[in-house]
Amino acid sequence: MVDPRRRNRQLAVFLVSLILLNFPALAIVDGIILPSGVPLTPYYLLLVWIGTIALTALTVVWRRG
Repeated sequence: MVDPRRRNRQLAVFLVSLILLNFPALAIVDGIILPSGVPLTPYYLLLVWIGTIALTALTVVWRRG
């Protein structure tokens, strides 16, 4: 059986990543252009994707202290 705290952490990671990849946050990031003329959106999406994978991995291997 899955530990309820682990399930809550996984749900929190999912909701945070959903918020970061949804309209308001993505619209704000889409308006930002780096000094070199490159939009920030691809870097933002890559960082959110990597962060989601890392946090999911941490919740899976997290041991009860």
